[in-house]
Amino acid sequence: MTFRIETDSLGKVKVPKNAYYGAQTQRALDNFKISGITFDPVFIQSLASLKQACAIANMKCKTLTKSKANCISGISKKISNNTLDYIDHFPIDIFQTGSGTSTNMNMNEVISEVAKRNFKQKIHPNDDVNMSQSSNDVIPTTINIASLSMSKTLSTSLSFMSESLNSKAITLSHVIKSGRTHLMDAVPISFEQELNVWEEQVRASQAQIDLSCEEISYLPIGGTAIGTGINAPKTFAKNVCNELNKIYSETKIRFKPLSIKGEMMSSQNHIFSLSSALTRYASTLSKIANDLRWMNSGPVSGLSEISLKALQPGSSIMPGKINPVISESVMMAATQVNGNHITIMQAASSGNFQLNTMLPLIAHNIIESLYLMINSTFSMIELVNTFKVNEEIVKENLFKNPIIATKLNQVIGYDLASKIVKEAYKTNSSIFEIAEKMTSLSKAELINILDPKKLI
Repeated sequence: MTFRIETDSLGKVKVPKNAYYGAQTQRALDNFKISGITFDPVFIQSLASLKQACAIANMKCKTLTKSKANCISGISKKISNNTLDYIDHFPIDIFQTGSGTSTNMNMNEVISEVAKRNFKQKIHPNDDVNMSQSSNDVIPTTINIASLSMSKTLSTSLSFMSESLNSKAITLSHVIKSGRTHLMDAVPISFEQELNVWEEQVRASQAQIDLSCEEISYLPIGGTAIGTGINAPKTFAKNVCNELNKIYSETKIRFKPLSIKGEMMSSQNHIFSLSSALTRYASTLSKIANDLRWMNSGPVSGLSEISLKALQPGSSIMPGKINPVISESVMMAATQVNGNHITIMQAASSGNFQLNTMLPLIAHNIIESLYLMINSTFSMIELVNTFKVNEEIVKENLFKNPIIATKLNQVIGYDLASKIVKEAYKTNSSIFEIAEKMTSLSKAELINILDPKKLI
């Protein structure tokens, strides 16, 4: 590998000749050899979009020439639109300086070097690209941009999930099954009622995510070093938000300048709130996935109420075994989101005085959680759309379920109904047979009282 010599305030540094980054990025690479985990492309894309907006905002504030502004914004736009083509030039570890300064300077240096190589224009990474900015407001702003754009995608996927559950529920309205509490037989419920509950749980989770989106649409850009706005023009923050709204116009996202900018620089409580909303949805997804897994159990000695679509062989030793792999993968994703939330909670508590110093870690975990929930949702939609109900087994189990005697409480009283249930369990008989023997009710009366349609 051949190198070139770059210089920063600490002196000279050897940098790979073909790399777009410069001295500060190289120092970070030399210093932070912790995990090998780098910022996700969506973060780099969001950071490039922010630099694009900042360049035009500075031009409108008359602090940056039109020529330099157009050069910076043009390069930033190209990086944003083609992030994967540039991703190798953003190699810094997540576990770095807590403000994310190394990654902010990485972007500044890349833009500066591309301007030099491709446009023969001298653009200074600090004086020009980072004008009116500090890593301390740039990185929190980028976290908001990435989180909001992904949260909007997640919210849309939740709408699709709700619609799938609703449609499936309608098609299964005629199927009545045994309900279960404590994993034990309970009074009947229709598949439609069960899926309607899932749908409402998804919609309630979506409402909390959307509420968090409103908060993180406010950006702390313009706060610069500690939130006071030193070295930033008064109209800079508003101009940046206006430019970002143009960039993200297709998504209908509306960014607004945060009035007390230090609030989102010294803390990340707004991201903590979003993460909390994600854990609620993770809990919902895990519950639905697990319910489907239980319903699918068998096919001989389990519940076997439904059959999930066969996707792959389930065992390396047991021939013909098919496992509920999507349910299990979604449950693991939900568990990871819960783990990420604990990390975010701890990191969000690291706001000492005017700056939170675990910003890269927070960014990494919230982005991963959003990815996991978006992808898990689409997997679950496919699962819901494709499962089949084993109606004969469901019907047979329902009529074997002694708990349907609960309806007899109103006619013969709780005590006698309890004796009937115990006898039915003891003799492995149906409620109809035992109730006919132990009460004065006729078979016709029992069929009328215990009609499954009247039990839900």
